[in-house]
Amino acid sequence: MTIPDAFPAAWRFCLVKEAGDTLVGQQRSPETTSGPADDQRNYLRVANVRDDALDLQDLATMSFEAEAREKYRLVDGDILLCEGQSRELVGRAAMYRSEPEELYFQNTLIRFRAHREILPEFALLVFRAYQHSGVFAEIAKATTNIAHLGLRRFQELPFPLPPRITQEAIIDCARDIQSSIDAALTAMSTIIDTATDLPGTARNLLILEGAELGEPGEADQKTRVTWQQAADVVAQDSPIVYGILQPGPDIDDGSGVPYVRGQDLQDGFILQDQLRKTSQSIAQRYERSSLKPGDVLLGIIRSLRVAVVPQELSGANITQGTARIRPSDHVDSDYLAHWLSSSAAQGWFRSRLRGIDMPGLNLRDVRQLPVPVRDLSTQRQIAEALNEVTSAHQSVIRDAKSAVDRLQGLEREFTASCAFGEMARWITQRTAGDESESLSSLILTQVKEAASKQRKKPASRSPRSTKNGSKRISLKSSTTPEEILAVLQEASGPLNPEHLFRQLSLADSAVDSFYAALRELKQLRQLEIARPNDTDVKISVAE
Repeated sequence: MTIPDAFPAAWRFCLVKEAGDTLVGQQRSPETTSGPADDQRNYLRVANVRDDALDLQDLATMSFEAEAREKYRLVDGDILLCEGQSRELVGRAAMYRSEPEELYFQNTLIRFRAHREILPEFALLVFRAYQHSGVFAEIAKATTNIAHLGLRRFQELPFPLPPRITQEAIIDCARDIQSSIDAALTAMSTIIDTATDLPGTARNLLILEGAELGEPGEADQKTRVTWQQAADVVAQDSPIVYGILQPGPDIDDGSGVPYVRGQDLQDGFILQDQLRKTSQSIAQRYERSSLKPGDVLLGIIRSLRVAVVPQELSGANITQGTARIRPSDHVDSDYLAHWLSSSAAQGWFRSRLRGIDMPGLNLRDVRQLPVPVRDLSTQRQIAEALNEVTSAHQSVIRDAKSAVDRLQGLEREFTASCAFGEMARWITQRTAGDESESLSSLILTQVKEAASKQRKKPASRSPRSTKNGSKRISLKSSTTPEEILAVLQEASGPLNPEHLFRQLSLADSAVDSFYAALRELKQLRQLEIARPNDTDVKISVAE
């Protein structure tokens, strides 16, 4: 852990709970979701708190009674930290800067309101440094796929107390560096997005030459293209097929036969290092889908990636999530692969995807895809040109992603360096000089006195309504399908399983009950489960 030994020697430090006021937000419950319309207010949740930025595009609402509004309303300079997140992101922090004017926060977030001697911008930098350097991840406790920072664990962390003049200089320095990194990351993101879209556009341009996607049987004299169905451009004895239904356990004794899944296709290549192997007996039962060099593979479940089989995978196989297209002698493999990857063909496929949980293509659709066929020499010329174009694009994307990784690494290093590392030491010497230690001690005294006064304040004895959303709610040991539906119906949009688990106020022991209820609702077709990409899962109520 980076603290407290790594703090500059002239600095003093206190605990987070002494450096400012900490509070967990209001619990979302049936009382708060069904409260009076006049009490409905916008609030922040984990999805709204990014690294050093608040995403205000999708604010949810719930009921905050008068007492809760006084307690949970944000003020300018409040810092929000994600209490529950994946371990590497737990404690992700951002500052509220008075926009929108009235805003509240949920119990998936911790609010930190700095003592008057501590600049909020400096506190934000410290917390970002703790998150980037793994301090928060180290103290977090994990439940299912979520790590929880924990209010008490957060409160007990040391907090550095440099002189005020040093805090101001650190903030100025950090903001200058952050602005430069943000500008570079934005530029890299634009490059990646542009380079990612260009190959599909280039394929359309060179293969279609500006023409529209045709129908099988049509001939275009201008482009000298004859449109055929994909089923008619394959070898006569090798129809379009998918592969092994149940490959069984991975065979790692050297006797196994490698097989290709949809996730093994990437950027036009097969990721051979991650291929699994099935037994010889299973491979023999699915000999019809065995591979030869030059076969074209198409992912048909969730992803629509394309790759050409290399010489090394002769005799390998595929799974049911992959279609094998073996071109006839009149069709070039690279040309066909480029066509399948073109924006036109990919759009045609996407319009025929079926299913929500695992959207996929039927082989019938793959066989019906219109394919523009030219003479073989022209196909090869086009394929060679596109190979050069896509290779250049992939090189640009790799370099840009590598630059992003380096910039993000630099960002992690500079936050810790500015917050309490080498940069902080350098700034301390040049701002407070020999007075650093005495100024830091003065701040420590003031912080301790303020914290002591706060602890001695008499507790309020005013009665609380039983419907007050700020009351303590015990975590439940189980849940029901009806409770899950109620939360999803009140949500402002689809939820991922982790957020749904948190909003149900479930204890760790409720995991089995939670997933059993989800399975029951799915069997009853009362849920819609969407997978927008290879990793995310979104759950909502079926219409």
